[in-house]
Amino acid sequence: MSSNVRRVKAELNSLGYETAEFESPQGTVICFDYLVEAGSYEGTPVKAGVSFQGQEHYPEYPPHWIHLSPPIDDKRGGSVQKYEANGREWMAMSRPPGEMWDQLSTKHMQHYIDHHLRRFWNGI
Repeated sequence: MSSNVRRVKAELNSLGYETAEFESPQGTVICFDYLVEAGSYEGTPVKAGVSFQGQEHYPEYPPHWIHLSPPIDDKRGGSVQKYEANGREWMAMSRPPGEMWDQLSTKHMQHYIDHHLRRFWNGI
């Protein structure tokens, strides 16, 4: 398990999320149960996951891929891949946080969830 995966798992666990990991076409996914907090899916429970683009170092570089089970249509197109893992259908979407992450003074998974995932769901 890479130091990125260990650190993200530890941060998510400290926030009360029970995490697991599995291998996907995009690398190691750290997944957790997530209750959607915004947008047209608000209140919907999903399995969410995150993974990195390559070997970049967290927290300087945040998780690049958002993984969801069940798959949804976020109507953004781009790099989206469906796959199966652990008996579930998943989709991986290339949705890096971009400049939002660069502007944070403290980089932590709490900010990733509060800002990036919420922004992601608000757009659907």
